[in-house]
Formats: sequence, C-alpha cells, structure tokens
Amino acid sequence: MNLQPFCFPVTERVVAVDNAKSPLIDIQDQDSFLPNGYKAIVREDTNDVISIVKDSYQIVKNGDLINQLLQELATSGHSFKIDPSHSFVDNYRMRLQITFPELKFRDGESDIALSAFVHNSYNMSEGVRFYFGAIRSICSNGMVFGQILSKYYSKHTSGFSFSDLGEKLAEAREFFPEIQERINRLERLPVTEVLVENVSDKISKRLAEQVIEQEEIGRITQWQLLNRLTNYVSHDLDQRHRARYQDNISKVFAL
Repeated sequence: MNLQPFCFPVTERVVAVDNAKSPLIDIQDQDSFLPNGYKAIVREDTNDVISIVKDSYQIVKNGDLINQLLQELATSGHSFKIDPSHSFVDNYRMRLQITFPELKFRDGESDIALSAFVHNSYNMSEGVRFYFGAIRSICSNGMVFGQILSKYYSKHTSGFSFSDLGEKLAEAREFFPEIQERINRLERLPVTEVLVENVSDKISKRLAEQVIEQEEIGRITQWQLLNRLTNYVSHDLDQRHRARYQDNISKVFAL
C-alpha cells in the first residue's frame, strides 16, 4: 500500500483577530492585528487551511506517526501488512489498518486475522487512537474488539508513543481464548427480538431493517447477524464513517 498520500506536509501559521471585526485570518502584518492565542493548521503543498486550533495544540504529523509505528512493528516479532480495506486519509483525518495474518481466530467458515487501527486528525476531531480489531478473510469484513481488548489513546496536548506496542500485542494474545469463546458462543446463540432492538437503537434502525427480516428472528445466529452488519459497514459505507459503526457493533455484541 502506498503511504505517501498519508504524509502530506502540514505547518502552523499565526492567526489573529482584526479588532474582532473580521474572522480568524492568516497574519501578514503583526503590527496591524492583535494576537488571539490561536494558530492555523495548513496543508503546505496546497495551502489549504485545515483547521484553527489553540496555541497549546500540538500537531502529531501523520508521517511521524506512521514512521514510528512501522519501526515498532518491525521489531514486534510478528509479520504484518498495511491493509487498504479500512484505511483512508483526507486533509482532516486518517485511519490506518495493520493486519497480522499469523495471529488468527476462526469461525465455521473463515480465518479471522487480528488487526490494529491507528487514527489521527488535524482538526481536533480526535487524538491519536490505537485499538485492536480483526478482519474476516472470506469477505474482508472489518470488526473492532473494543470491549474485550485494551485501547490506547493520546490527546495531542500529551504527545504520543508506540514504544509499548510489543506489550500491547502480548496483551491482545492473552485475550485470544476469550475472543474465540465469544465467537463460538455467538455462533450458537439465536438472534432475539431484544438483540434486534439493540441493533436498531444503538447502531442504526435503517441498517437493522436492511440486514434482517422479522421472520428470521430466532432462525439465524447472532454471529450471522454480526457478519451481515460488518459486511454492510465494510463494503457499503464510506470509509470515513466505518469506525463509529464498528465500535457500536462491538458494544452491542460484547466483542
């Protein structure tokens, strides 16, 4: 996967308010404007203004984040690949999926490889986030293990580090039996009306109506329903919206 699009150059520029009569603008003559404690995050190669943030905001550049991540992955002792299926980047946010093809679970049809998701933003919509999930080989369905596996989160004002990535992988492996048992249990449990109501209320009513018919309640398993949901999210939703749905699915199905 070509990571160059993720590493576009960004810079900080001073902004000010002109006697509170004009919006925040790029300052040219500091004698004519009053500093206001904010700065602009600008994409250098296109000169696009990405966001206006407080001076205390510390940029974590996508390129720096990815370089550190790759260095830690290279010494983690596990094979990995950068997976494009759930990765995206725009001026404001990025999401990068790393798949570990040798770290697997199974259901009755497919291998399910452990994945990690890395998020970053330049518009304060989120800090650096790192959390675990998985991808189902048979259909490239992505899922998040937000309830079972530990998460890592860093606010931009606190910096970030992946120096403990090897430990995070070790922690994740300790939970493999629990995850596998949860998958096995979901394969046995039938879908109930209560579960469908939870999907409708906590994930999406429209999505619930699309993936299951009323007459199927009690006839299909909870794992089948989960895979219908993750299939829709993975293949029919824009990549920028998938993380929220995947996280809600993990909560409803206790994964």
